[in-house]
Amino acid sequence: LPGAFGTDYAFINETSIDFFLASGANTIRVPFLLERMCPLETGLGSTFNDTYFNEFRDAVNYITMRGGYAILDAHNYMRYNDPSMQPSSGSIIGNASDPKASSTASLATFWSTLSTRFLTNPNIIFGIMNEPHDMPTELILTNNQAMIDSIRATGAQQLILVPGNGFTGAQRWLNSTCANCTPNADVLTAIRDPADNFAFDMHLYFDNDTSGTHEACTSAAPANLAPVTQWLQTHNYTAFLSEFGAGANSLCDQTVNNTLKWLEQHDQFIGWTYWAAGPLWGSTYFLSVEPGVGAESNSTWPKVLEPHIQTYRPMVRCGVSEARVGGVVDQVLRSVEGCLGL
Repeated sequence: LPGAFGTDYAFINETSIDFFLASGANTIRVPFLLERMCPLETGLGSTFNDTYFNEFRDAVNYITMRGGYAILDAHNYMRYNDPSMQPSSGSIIGNASDPKASSTASLATFWSTLSTRFLTNPNIIFGIMNEPHDMPTELILTNNQAMIDSIRATGAQQLILVPGNGFTGAQRWLNSTCANCTPNADVLTAIRDPADNFAFDMHLYFDNDTSGTHEACTSAAPANLAPVTQWLQTHNYTAFLSEFGAGANSLCDQTVNNTLKWLEQHDQFIGWTYWAAGPLWGSTYFLSVEPGVGAESNSTWPKVLEPHIQTYRPMVRCGVSEARVGGVVDQVLRSVEGCLGL
């Protein structure tokens, strides 16, 4: 793909990472593009663009060498080969009826290769796929299981975040999200992790279509989390709210505040990362909390997010726990602070 590092794409601003970690955040989500990591010329699999990988690795290492956790976020919507109009473009991975689609096996090979390169870093979290959508939930299960198995086959024991259908929306977890789509809740209980160190990856937005593209908040929070929280509790699962965001206004501030209180009061949620920060969002993107830049220095960070990180200590993500049941991390290991993500 065309584009220059630092101009057309980037990963982190090191000064901003220092700021967030010093403020008490401990987890940074670092998105990457599969088509840049695995060029179209060679396809999805084990052949990487080493220049792109090295840029990504340097960003990840900057975070983890300072004590933070880094979520490796494959930001591809369970699609590969055409990111030009994300989230809709590209072929669904594993779709046997599409001759252009990459296979489930290729996706598994990719994660085997990537996880091997971070095998000895305990501060890594594998965000195996951002926001699958509009595809059979059963295929998401198949792809998820293949990725989990390939990661564990390398010996990697770090936390894996497992997504669902419907843009992995927490508020729709128990509902069908497209024509003839089985709800996540009815399918993803079949997930098996040999290391028993996974959490379901969930996202949440509060605008009228839950897309995160409107500044006004209209969703009832935290009532929108109640059904999935009950499902998690019933099945002894945990979740990580790895993406949520809202406009910088009084109603949205209260909505985000109520959501964070819910997460803190329900230990089914082991952490959260907020969307978004990063060096290329500019000054007008209303969801950006990039220090000194985002939406003319967005007030969401100092007014809502930072106070929760400063005052609430039990919510933390430990890389590996030896005491787990069904993806549930041992309570004793949750010891420090909340999380903020890019």
